[in-house]
Amino acid sequence: MYRFIRIAQPRNADHVPAALQFSTELTAHMNRTYSLSMKAGIEMFGDGHLHWHYEADSIHQVTEINRRLMMDRAYLALLEKNTNLWVEGSMKDKVVSLFFPEERRYGIRL
Repeated sequence: MYRFIRIAQPRNADHVPAALQFSTELTAHMNRTYSLSMKAGIEMFGDGHLHWHYEADSIHQVTEINRRLMMDRAYLALLEKNTNLWVEGSMKDKVVSLFFPEERRYGIRL
């Protein structure tokens, strides 16, 4: 199992409401279009980064979603419309290989 994570920092406090609105729209689009269970949130302390994450059964599924996103006009339009909300260079993606679901299958206690 894999978890895709994206974080981004709003440009400043004035941009947070619009960033939250964008996050809501993006999450709804991803869940509706790609049958995901994407979740979004905002850091409670620190710089207030927004986080999006979803889980996939395989790395192939993550790359396939990414490939489809690059052709998704609604997704690309949503990104383009909201480019001014973020600190330049703050958007970061990670893919994490999850091992906790496997611990139950093999009876390993960590």
